[in-house]
Amino acid sequence: MKIKKIILEKFRCYKERTVIDIDDLTVFIGKNDVGKSTILDALDIFFNEGKGSVKIEKDDLNRQAERDGETNILIGVVFSDLPGSIIIDSRVTVTLEDEYLLNEENYLEIHKVFRNGKLVGTFIIAKHPANDELIKNLLLKPISDLRDYVNEHNLECEDKRKASLLRRSIRNNYQNLIFEIIQIPTDKEGSREIWSKLQGYLPIYALFKSDRTNTDTNTEVQDPLKVAVREVLQKDDIQDKLAQVSEKVKRTITEIANLTLEELKKINPEIARELKPDLPDPAKLKWGDVFKKISFVSEEDIPLNKRGSGVRRLVLLSFFAAEVERRRKENDAVSVIYAIEEPETSQHPDHQKLLINNFIELSKIGNTQILLTTHSSSIAQLLPVESLRLIKIENNKAHVKKGGNTNIIQNIADTMGILPTLSKVVICVEGENDRRFLLNINQNIPELKEIIDLGSNHISIIPMNGSNLKSWVERNYLENSSVIEFHLYDKDTNEQYKEAINKVNSRPGLSSGRLTEKREMENYIHKSLIEEEFGITIDDISDWDNEDIPRYLNGKTGNHERIIKEVLNGKLSSKMTKELFEEIGAWNEVKGWFEKIKELMDRTLIGEGVENVAQT
Repeated sequence: MKIKKIILEKFRCYKERTVIDIDDLTVFIGKNDVGKSTILDALDIFFNEGKGSVKIEKDDLNRQAERDGETNILIGVVFSDLPGSIIIDSRVTVTLEDEYLLNEENYLEIHKVFRNGKLVGTFIIAKHPANDELIKNLLLKPISDLRDYVNEHNLECEDKRKASLLRRSIRNNYQNLIFEIIQIPTDKEGSREIWSKLQGYLPIYALFKSDRTNTDTNTEVQDPLKVAVREVLQKDDIQDKLAQVSEKVKRTITEIANLTLEELKKINPEIARELKPDLPDPAKLKWGDVFKKISFVSEEDIPLNKRGSGVRRLVLLSFFAAEVERRRKENDAVSVIYAIEEPETSQHPDHQKLLINNFIELSKIGNTQILLTTHSSSIAQLLPVESLRLIKIENNKAHVKKGGNTNIIQNIADTMGILPTLSKVVICVEGENDRRFLLNINQNIPELKEIIDLGSNHISIIPMNGSNLKSWVERNYLENSSVIEFHLYDKDTNEQYKEAINKVNSRPGLSSGRLTEKREMENYIHKSLIEEEFGITIDDISDWDNEDIPRYLNGKTGNHERIIKEVLNGKLSSKMTKELFEEIGAWNEVKGWFEKIKELMDRTLIGEGVENVAQT
């Protein structure tokens, strides 16, 4: 499951109901104290209910709401990527649609209501049958009431011991269902079991706060190993094994307790009748507490939470780099939301870039979402525009503006009071793999580096990351700056970016764009390097320039296409030479890319403005 939307009402600065769209990568940017961290804190309260980094407090109620006599805080989450089915009633499989638990948009919407620092109710917001009070409250009915109704009306039901099947029989008895949006409380006998099952599908939420204290009572999610423990314990195979252990212990303890009561009956039957074994539900056992002391320590046994903030952030940098590789390899990865406040804190700029790249890559992996806060426009510059959410206080209210709906780059510049630091020439490519390819061949082939060194501070390579590409070109974000853009996109099979390239080339000024002559960057890797790397022979490709190389290699090796792309554009591109490019007939084209970039750089260095120089 993934977060689709967040709903806040009367929580701190969010007095009016505020709905915030969430993507796989979402970055909240704004000045201090505008409500960035409030969003991450709200989610921690929602998911962890005081057992994470943040506890709900009385003072979290919006001040104006308090003056108006209102008492309730609402934190809601809308989920997508829902489970295909859930098992309730001892092996009865149902879907959320079967039980009418989805909202109008067919997502799962859950609201939690807090009052005076306490959770007072959890509700599922659903488009539910509401012909009469019976069917409207069907999910709240105990199984005895459902069975009585089915028997009284002689309804067919394959197993009257299962509440879900009884509910199905009752619904089938209605000719035409009438629907309403209703709140379904999760603490009633009928809905309690469904909610307990749904909780097992909710993502793990791990919040890394920037202003964490160095005490021994720090919450577990601050140490990345604690996050890993939670994730491992939630895996289906581990859950099954833990359940087996729990049941075995429960059976043994129950047997001992019953034998004890039998002996007690011989001594005092009356007291024996009053007693019974009270054992916890195995599903509610806190297995995480068993591994509570797992952490990083130094050779002198100094725990991570006693180290400086710079060291802690370097550990986080390494953790997220490791997570990129690990989660790519695991097909059964548990859903995790990583929320990180101000990743730029205590980090060298080079480390910031590495961290942001890791976040972008992690967000592309299934079952993973990344939420960030920052007040750095230079960090925003590294991120896809569509991921940005600018938070501003207007008329004493917090407003969240989504990237792509407005010229958010200009809004960020206006709000933060500074413009992003940009190079003289910006190279725009489709994605991170393309950036690696260009940088690798430039830095490893002397003939290309002699033309122009892409490692220069005067040049930036910005991955457009798919959805950002179109909006960047159409909105021409750097129109009023002195920056020149060079766009290089894959030809693909349908020249889907040809229109974007034409728009760049039609702009007044020096900006230039072109499509590759081959299908994509992977087609510029010599097949001898690929054969050597994967231990295969390639002799059945008739049109190398237009072949889908990652798909072809997926069929040959079984490796995921994403991994193949990374190997080709990373490791193998650094092995390309002028001679290998000549053998595949690409040297003149590739050399021409860098000659054009050199030409654009030379024009900036001699002071030609983009406003009055015609396209060359």
